Amino acid sequence: RLRERLNAANALGPAGSNPFVAGSLRSRGPMTEKLKGDGMSTQVVPGADGTARILVRPRESAYNTKFLIPFMRQVHEILDEMDPESQGLEIAWIGGAYRHAMEDIEGITHDLKWTALASMALVLTLISVAFRDLRAIFLIFVPLLIGTVWTIGYAGVVVGTLNTFTSFFTAILIGLGVDFCIHLYSRYREERARGGTLEGAVVRAWDAAGPPCLTACLTSAGGFCALWTAGFGGFRQLGTLLAGGVILCLLAALLVLPLLILFRETQPNAVPLKRFRFPARQTPPTYRLAPLLLLLAAMVTLLAAFTLPRVGFEYDISELRARGMAYEDLSVEERALAQDSYAPVVVSYPDTASLRADHIRLSEAIAAEKIPEFGNVLSLYSVIPPDQEQRLSVLAEIAEQARNENIKYLPVQVQKNLTKIAEAKLGPLTAADLPNSLLTVLGAHDGHHRMLIIPDGNMWDLRGDVRLYEQVQDWLPGREAAGEFLAMAVLYRLMQGDLPRVAGLALLIVLLMTWADMRSFPRAVGAVLALVAGLCWAGSGLAIFRINLSMVNFVGIPILMGIGVDVIIHLLHRLYEEGPGRIRRAMETTGWAAGLSTATTVLSFASLSFASNQGVRSLGLLILLGLTLVTLAAFVIVPLGWMTTWKVKGELPDDVDEIYDTDERERQA
Repeated sequence: RLRERLNAANALGPAGSNPFVAGSLRSRGPMTEKLKGDGMSTQVVPGADGTARILVRPRESAYNTKFLIPFMRQVHEILDEMDPESQGLEIAWIGGAYRHAMEDIEGITHDLKWTALASMALVLTLISVAFRDLRAIFLIFVPLLIGTVWTIGYAGVVVGTLNTFTSFFTAILIGLGVDFCIHLYSRYREERARGGTLEGAVVRAWDAAGPPCLTACLTSAGGFCALWTAGFGGFRQLGTLLAGGVILCLLAALLVLPLLILFRETQPNAVPLKRFRFPARQTPPTYRLAPLLLLLAAMVTLLAAFTLPRVGFEYDISELRARGMAYEDLSVEERALAQDSYAPVVVSYPDTASLRADHIRLSEAIAAEKIPEFGNVLSLYSVIPPDQEQRLSVLAEIAEQARNENIKYLPVQVQKNLTKIAEAKLGPLTAADLPNSLLTVLGAHDGHHRMLIIPDGNMWDLRGDVRLYEQVQDWLPGREAAGEFLAMAVLYRLMQGDLPRVAGLALLIVLLMTWADMRSFPRAVGAVLALVAGLCWAGSGLAIFRINLSMVNFVGIPILMGIGVDVIIHLLHRLYEEGPGRIRRAMETTGWAAGLSTATTVLSFASLSFASNQGVRSLGLLILLGLTLVTLAAFVIVPLGWMTTWKVKGELPDDVDEIYDTDERERQA
C-alpha cells in the first residue's frame, strides 16, 4: 500500500503540494496508524485491551516446591520494591502455573494446620472416652507414630521424593494403622477382664486378634500392590509406599504395644472396657428373618449400583482451589489475562524450514478459527517475517521512489521518513540481530528450533486439555511437543485407563488373600461381595450428595477399600470364632473395636470438610460419607450373611443360658 501510494504521489508531481491532495496522501493506511500510536499493537506477545506484560522464564519447574516458594517470594519482593503504583502503573494480573501452585500450597498448608489440630483433638477425645482411660491415647498412638516414622524412612529409600499423588500416604496409613492398635488393645482389655495374668492376657489377645490383623494388613497391602500395574508412575509409587507402610505399621503395633502395656499396667486389674451392649435375649435366636433381610440388603446394594454412573468427576482443576479462585469465578477481564498467562505448548523442529512451514500453516488456521484450542503461535517467525524477501523487495522499490525528485512536493515529515528508508542499508533480518532474552522467549536460543502454541479457553478443565492434546496430534503429527496442559491430558487418560484395571485386580487380591486366610472360598466370596456392596453404598452417597471425585480426593478410595477390608475380615474372624448364637457378642466386642477405629478415621478427616481449599474439602467429605457407608454396609451384610448361612445349614443354638454364660460372668467382673 505504501509503495502504490508513493508511486501515485510521485506521479502527481507539483500537484502533491496541493493541500486537498496532500491531505489524502498523509493517510498512508494501517501502518501510519500504528506509527502514530504507542507501539502496543506491535508487541511480540500482545496484551489484553491495552495491558503490557513482562514474561519471566524460571529455571525450575512450578512443581519443585524448593524452588517455587523462594522464587515467588522474590517476585513479590521485587515488585514491592519497584512500587509501580507510585509511577502510575497498575499490576493487573500475575499469572502462570507458578502463581497458582504457590497459592495452592499456601491455602492447603493453612487449612491443614488448623484442621490437623481439630482432628487430633476429636480423635484423642474419642479414644480417651471409649477406653475410659487417658493412657489409652499413649498406648494406641505411640506404636502408630513409630510405624509412621519407619514408613517415612522407607519412603526415603524406595521413592526418595514425594509428589502431589504420594504426599497423602501418611494420612492413609494413619487411618489404617490405628485399626491394628485399637483391635489389639481392645482384645487385650477383653481378655484381661476375664482374669489371669497380664502376660497371659497379652498372649491370648495376640493369638486371637493377631491373625485377623495380619490378614487385613496383607490384604490391604496386596490391594495397594495392584497399583503397580498402573501406567501412571504416581500410582505405582503410591502403591509401593502404602503396601510397605501398612506392613510396617502392623509390625510396630505387634512389637511395641505389648511393651507399652507392660509399662502402663501398674494396677493388678485392668480398667474395665465399657462397651455398648444389646438387651439380653430370653430365647435362643432362630435367624428366621436373616435371609429376608440379606435379600433386602442385596436389593439396596443393587439400587445403589444403578446410581454409580451419576457420580460426577470434577474436570475443572480450578474448582479445587480456594473459594473465588476458580475459572468461573473470574471476571471477563481476569479470564482474558489468565488465558494470556497460560504455559505454552512447546513444539521442537529439526530445522528452520519445517518450523517456518508450520508457523505459517497454523497462523492461517488460527486466523480462520479452525483450531479454537489454539490462541496464538510464537516462534522466531513472529519477529522475523517468513516472507521477508518479498518485503525487502517492496522496501527496495520504496527506497528507489524516495529518491525521486518529486518527493520535495510531499509534506516535510513524510520526506524525512522516506529519507531514512532511502539511506538505510536494507537486508534480511536474522536471529543474530535479536537480543538473547527475546530468543529465549521465542524458543530460538542456543540453536533450538521451537514453536510455542498459546492455548485458548479454560485449560484448567481436563476436557479442554484433552482437546488441546488431540489438536496437537492432528495438526502436528510426529512432532515432539511438551507442555503442562499436554501432561495433564496424558495424566487424565492414564487415570481413566488405570482405575478400572487397578480396582479389579485389587478385588481379586482381596478374594485370594481372604480365601487363603479363611480356607473357605464361599467366605472369601462373601468378603469381596460385602466390600463391593460397601463401595456401592458409598458411591450412591456421593451421587446423592453431589460430591464429585477429583484428582485430589481420589486418594480417599484406598482408605475406603483398606478400612472396609479391615472391618470385614475382623468381623468374619470373630463371628467364626463365636459361632451360632453369639452374633451380638461378636458385635459388642470386635464390632465395637471396628466401629471405634472407623470413627477415629472419620473424625480425623471430618474437619477437612470445613477447609477453604475445595479439593481438601472434597477429600474430607468423601471420607466422612464414604467410610461411614462402607462400614455400615459391613456391619449389616457380614452378620446377615453368617446368620443366613447358619439358618440354611440348620446350625442354630439350643440353649440361651449357655450362650450368654460368659457374658454374665464378664458383667459381674
